[in-house]
Amino acid sequence: MANTVTFVTNQYQCDRIICAARTVADMTSSQLVVIEILDAEYELNPQAVDYLFGLSRQNKADMRIMFSDDKLRDMRNAIREDESRHIVTGMPNSNHSVLYDLWKEFPDKIFYTVDTTGEIIEVASNSMIVKA
Repeated sequence: MANTVTFVTNQYQCDRIICAARTVADMTSSQLVVIEILDAEYELNPQAVDYLFGLSRQNKADMRIMFSDDKLRDMRNAIREDESRHIVTGMPNSNHSVLYDLWKEFPDKIFYTVDTTGEIIEVASNSMIVKA
């Protein structure tokens, strides 16, 4: 069975991404895997990590926490290893976001971004599919 994989950081506002990913997993009848990547971009926030772990459990998702010094490499590996078909992330935060590289590298995957209001947008078609 293909998985829906979502990538989050240790910020409370990533809760909207997990909830949106649950919606995508339900729509696609897939298992939800949450991967929290901790790196130097954001200061470690143990309370946020705990909150997101609890939210993942409430959303019937497996959650892995990954410490990374190369976010793009680790995201690539996770996409390959987790039998993922659908990948859910936040919006790119700059023109240099690693997300652009992932979208090009995995044209056979379906990527979705979640904006700050919780809207889910399929990257390939840029069409809004649902509001989480």
